Amino acid sequence: MLRVGTKTVEFLVVCAKGDRSLDERQFNILRGIFSACSSDYWEFISPASFVGFFLCSDRGKALAQDLFTTLTELKKMMPEYENVHAARSQGKLKAKFTWLGKLRSSPQGLALETALREAIPGSN
Repeated sequence: MLRVGTKTVEFLVVCAKGDRSLDERQFNILRGIFSACSSDYWEFISPASFVGFFLCSDRGKALAQDLFTTLTELKKMMPEYENVHAARSQGKLKAKFTWLGKLRSSPQGLALETALREAIPGSN
């Protein structure tokens, strides 16, 4: 399906959120993980959150699961990431697409808010 302009589309959202601001090393490691995860769009949300968006498809589901697993394992293997929490959600988000079908900006909607909220310890 050709996507151009503003559309409401099903996405998988994966986020990593720190309890407090990230130090330079944590920021760089998480930026590297999110930039390499092959998401349809990702961004850093100040003060301490990264969010990746995957269009809902078999490929998107596999990539989102890989990212979530990577974030979970990072926390287990490296104690300095114990304050970084991973969460995921799925749902329809409003998204703006370019003429080439690429996301122009961060999709918005309840699935994004849900993932960010669930990344806060004790909120689920």
